[in-house]
Amino acid sequence: MRQDAYYIVINFDELWLKGKNRHQFIERLMQNIKNALGKEEYKELKLERDRLVIYPNDLTDIKSLKFKLGRIFGISKICTAAISNSTMDDIVSITSKFIDKRRCVRIVAHRSVKTLPFTSKDLISSFLENKDVHKINMDINSKDIVRISIKKDKTYILSDVCNGLRGLPIGSSGSAVSLLSGGIDSPVSSYMAMRRGLKLIYLHVHGFESNDDPQIDKIVRTIKIPSFNGVKSRLYIAPSHIFQANSLGAKKQYELILFKMFLYSLASRICEIENAQAIVTGESLGQVASQTLGNLFAASMCSSKLIIRPLVGMDKQEIVDIARRIKTFDESIIPYKDVCAINRHGMDLNPNASAVIEEFERCKLPNAVEQTIKLSRIVALSI
Repeated sequence: MRQDAYYIVINFDELWLKGKNRHQFIERLMQNIKNALGKEEYKELKLERDRLVIYPNDLTDIKSLKFKLGRIFGISKICTAAISNSTMDDIVSITSKFIDKRRCVRIVAHRSVKTLPFTSKDLISSFLENKDVHKINMDINSKDIVRISIKKDKTYILSDVCNGLRGLPIGSSGSAVSLLSGGIDSPVSSYMAMRRGLKLIYLHVHGFESNDDPQIDKIVRTIKIPSFNGVKSRLYIAPSHIFQANSLGAKKQYELILFKMFLYSLASRICEIENAQAIVTGESLGQVASQTLGNLFAASMCSSKLIIRPLVGMDKQEIVDIARRIKTFDESIIPYKDVCAINRHGMDLNPNASAVIEEFERCKLPNAVEQTIKLSRIVALSI
């Protein structure tokens, strides 16, 4: 055991509650971490009962590792740590070397093995008795806390705690196709879905003349902001002109709902291609005319896949607040030709689902879906 090294200790609170299946979640998290760290230098990533520990080598950049770990779903806390043997003298000695002498700290100890010949209270007393020798500046009211976790064969001395994104490791809940517009809501819904362990494949339908229009790069940039997570993905870029041509003769009150049905149908086909189980959308109940209960129900009738709406109970300000926090907001508000901006005047707020499906068939939109799939461009999204 290197007694002069700093380690990184990773906590994963929710995963520890998964019972007999926890090893599957933890293995997924470990693989995501290895992928996300890429070429970063370290010796080993190791599971040590209820935590993960990254063992360093001489080239390890602790700050860089902690930054990348902070963008991986499934991690609750990230700590810089020292590790000592579980003897009182060793713990006090290593802790004194670990703590910057300029810091005023509060030391909190927890002994999980009751067979050791000292208690947590004994350890704190030893620190107090030796604080002048070891130059440890202790203050019970300090907000700078050093936590000492005492196990049977080793002790973790933890400091500089950073909060992780929490949630579940991406891929542990399956995969889904996420519908992306050029607005604020869909990146937030994608983030929320990833946080619950879904691996996402993205679909963006545009109104430009070409799949290679440079303005579409905005969508790629928006995805990459919250998606540094150790999992590679793909973006389907699909043109809208076939839908627009087929829907020219559609009833005006159904125009927008037909477009939603087209999107869901397109996403369902991509689910089949990608072996995904669900569709993720940025819809919020009642936020706009197309998101009334009647319209959501009618639009979903054309999809055989589960439709997940992570934002369904949020208002616009709540969504904006999350977008700012995850740093997608500034990219989302850059002006963009949003194909969803179809005329909503005279839209039926509670349409007859059977009538909408009949109109969808009459306009030959199922055929438009197949043609659009063939014309789509797939972009590989690197980590």
